[in-house]
Order: sequence, then C-alpha cells, then structure tokens
Amino acid sequence: MKPCAAILTIGDELILGDRVDTNGPWLSRTLLEHGIKTSERCSVSDSIPAISKAIIRLAKLNSIVFVTGGLGPTEDDRTTEALADALGEHLVHDDDALASIEKWFEARGLVRPPQNDIQAMRPISSEWIENKAGTAPGLLATIGNCTVVCLPGPPSELQTMLATILPDVTAPIDCTGPVCTTEVRAWGMPESVAGEKIAAFMQLQEPRVSILMGKEGIVARVTSADASLVKETVSRIQELWSPWAFGTNEATLASSIGKLLVGGSVSTAESCTAGLLCDAFANTPGASKWFVGGWVTYANEMKMSQLGVAGALIDSAGAVSAEVARAMSEGAVACSGSLAAVSTTGIAGPTGGTIRKPLGTVFIGCTVHGVTTVREFRFTGTRNEVRQRATFSALQMLRFRVLDLDVPTMCWQYGEVFA
Repeated sequence: MKPCAAILTIGDELILGDRVDTNGPWLSRTLLEHGIKTSERCSVSDSIPAISKAIIRLAKLNSIVFVTGGLGPTEDDRTTEALADALGEHLVHDDDALASIEKWFEARGLVRPPQNDIQAMRPISSEWIENKAGTAPGLLATIGNCTVVCLPGPPSELQTMLATILPDVTAPIDCTGPVCTTEVRAWGMPESVAGEKIAAFMQLQEPRVSILMGKEGIVARVTSADASLVKETVSRIQELWSPWAFGTNEATLASSIGKLLVGGSVSTAESCTAGLLCDAFANTPGASKWFVGGWVTYANEMKMSQLGVAGALIDSAGAVSAEVARAMSEGAVACSGSLAAVSTTGIAGPTGGTIRKPLGTVFIGCTVHGVTTVREFRFTGTRNEVRQRATFSALQMLRFRVLDLDVPTMCWQYGEVFA
C-alpha cells in the first residue's frame, strides 16, 4: 500500500538556509491528527524543472502530495507553471479565480495590481481553491492515482485553506483514523534526567512516547489512537517530571504563571535579558489581566533612577550580584505595586567575564508576597543562548515561588545553579 502523504515545500530561501521551513512540520502534525501519516517531506528551489520533477516523483509514491509556496505574483513564484509541466498541460485563465482575487482587494479598499492577474492561471485539468486569507488561490490536480494539492506559502493562508479543504481531499484515502497527540512541556531538567524518569514509557509500543529537546525546554510527545491512554500517560509523565513540567501543548511558562496569579500581578526588572521576560508575558493572551509592565535597566544609572537601587550597593557588590538582583526585584514591586516581580542581571558575553564571575553568570531575583529569593546561575552557550536560558529559568523560578515551592537546585538545564 502506498504511504498516505508527502509534503513538498518550495523556495530558494529554504534551500539556502535563509529561512526555516515551518509549514512542513505543521502540515505533518495536522495530517496525523486526521490519521494521515506523512511518508516524506522535502524542499526544492524556485525552479520549474526542480518543482515538476519532485511533484512527479512524489505522486508515484503517495496517495496525496501537498505543495506549499510559489503561488505568489512575482517572478520567482513558479509552482503553477511547474504543476502544468508535471501534468503535461498548458495554463488557462480562470475568471472565477480572478473574481475571487478582485474581491479580496475590494474588501480592503484596494485596487488590484495587474501583476496579481497571474495568480488566476491554472493548468487546464486542475481546479482552483479559494483563498480567504490572501490573494493566491490554491490548486487541486490529479496525477495518476495521486491527488496534488498546492497551497500558498504564508502560514496564515495555508492553514486557513487547509482547514477548508482537508475533509474533501482526504476522504478517498484509506486512513488509519484520528491520532491523538499531546506534548508535555518542562524546563529545568537535563535531557538525560528527563529521559531516565520516563524511560519505561519510552520503551512502550503503545502509546508512542518520545523526547524532544529545544530552546524552550524539554517535550515529551505522547501519541496514540486511544485518547484515554494518551491522557493517562500524560498525567503520569507530568507527575514524574514535577515540578519542572509546566503544561501541555501550547502552554508556555509565562501562560502557566498567568493562570497561577489569580487576582495577583507581576512586573519585571531586567538587565541582561533586556526585555525578553517582558516579551514572554506580553505574548501571552490575556496578559493584561495580570502583567503590569516592567523595566529594562541596562545601565547602572537606570537601575538607580528607575528601581531605586542604591549606588553604594552597586559599587560594593557589583551590578552583577545577588544583592543587586534582590534590589531590582524588590524595586519593581515597590514601583509597580505588583504582587510579584522577577529580575535578571548577568554577563551574557562574549566579553566581561572574570574568574569570580565568568561568562554566563546570571543572578535571578524573585519577590512574591514580600519574600525575595535570589539564585546565581552559570549558563552555557552563546550570548543570545545565555539570555534566552536566563529568561526561561527566571520564569520557572518565579513559577516555583508563586507555587510556594523551594527552588530545586539539583539540576537546571543548560547550566549550574548555586544556592
């Protein structure tokens, strides 16, 4: 039996490494939720022969091929021509497709540029698919026993279009049935420790459990057609990863803190993270209910004038110190009136380190209900990695304090923590 689906992403920027393909992984996850397994994902350049050749090859091996990108109005958008080449057909102008494009511009009070007319072209045997989120219609064609679906590259357009057409284009495919996938998210544990804690689950054939490592922490991915089994396994993994696990699927450390701050609020005081904490909170829907704001006090003068940190304290302890981290956190509470605050001050590099305070040294302060805790971290990595790791560690530390937990010092991801 032929594998169900293949995904082809188009663009020189993908081949040259200027952009990372996000459409392919999203498509694979979405298809799997509908019981459709992806046999292959590949990328090719903006070349008609390359695109055509890839479509023909994938169509011979799969029941359905999803192609993303290359449907725009510019010279390097060549997917439509490549599909026609793969079909051995010429292009025709579709009046209905052009009317749909015209409608999109009119709804926004805009005049359709003449170059967008090319988006109304299609191979003669194909059908056009309405784009409700943009100007590029999709294309639906058949090569042998394979359905070829061409989708626009912008994620918002692709996702909107796929949601509309997925039931129809996948109906003829003999799928395995819906597959349930849940991801457990955690921050703070080294991968080896996380794996050891759930080793027994990772050896099972059902459900399938795997560990993924990323810049935002560790993920345990649980997959099965049995939704109740997934739920049970997820619950057990959360227990084994406690207190490091902070949520599932789309949860973030910031959103988990927001849920805990019922009737409370939080503010930030940042030096080395320079707004990353503030951004993490502001990116959380509904954050206005509990995030009051923050300060980026990179210069010592700003720490003194904005947060009330004593100049004598900076002179004696140093700007990168537990004492200053404490003063920054408590200053944020005093200035904002928030229930809680979190502060960061450190040496992200690549210069500035000393023997006593090497590169990667970051002090994090948390004040909750008038009680302040400060921890010293030694993070590894590049300048940006240190800043990102400090941000996530600060969020996790704040989460622990809001939960009234003693901050574990046994293992912190990407670095060492000092009591």
